[in-house]
Amino acid sequence: MTDHTGSVYREIAGKYAETVDGRPWNAFYERPAVLSLLPPLAEAKVLDAGCGSGWYAEYLLGQGAEVTAFDLNPDFVALTKSRVGERAKVWQADLTKPLDFAGTGQYDLAVCPLVMHYLKDWRGALCEFDRVLVSRGVLVFSTHHPFMDWKLFDKEDYFAVELLEDEWDIGKVQFYRRPLTAISQALDSAGFVVERLLEPQPTDEFRRAQPKEYEKLMKNPWFLCVRARKKS
Repeated sequence: MTDHTGSVYREIAGKYAETVDGRPWNAFYERPAVLSLLPPLAEAKVLDAGCGSGWYAEYLLGQGAEVTAFDLNPDFVALTKSRVGERAKVWQADLTKPLDFAGTGQYDLAVCPLVMHYLKDWRGALCEFDRVLVSRGVLVFSTHHPFMDWKLFDKEDYFAVELLEDEWDIGKVQFYRRPLTAISQALDSAGFVVERLLEPQPTDEFRRAQPKEYEKLMKNPWFLCVRARKKS
């Protein structure tokens, strides 16, 4: 199994970027939940980890944050650069490896939206977040809900870490499913304590856009959002 399946976006980055900002699953479900967990952003130094096509980087800048963004995929790096211009530093980097561009204790906040499920092992990434955050710094991330992936893919062993493949309307993607216990243990061992755990439900805007999907998401936990803080 590969350490980072985010490379699958190399073939679909353009299609993803064309549609993601208007997708109800992003615009009216995942993003409102993540934003509700963020601390004050004015003058905060923020690391946008797995920036994709740049929506979060642009939002964070608009709230007065000083932003550094990075992604594994060069197409996403280029898209984010074109979106934010010179207002943010944007790098190509692999979250499974040391973030050489980032200094120790450089950031107040790390935001990692819908990225962690592409990593086979969370320990290295979480330890890097711990390193680059200030004392008592905050990590906010969203990921697939472990129970929902277990249910949807009809897997036998909930407690296994497994590579899954799905067919989206823009192409095939691969990602890892892991139990909630493994998520909690990885955060704890990397030096984080969970402050809030959120199983989001869709907004009214989602209901107006996709009423059938809205009813499904009101009763099933598709994503998991976490706010964690460095222990020291």
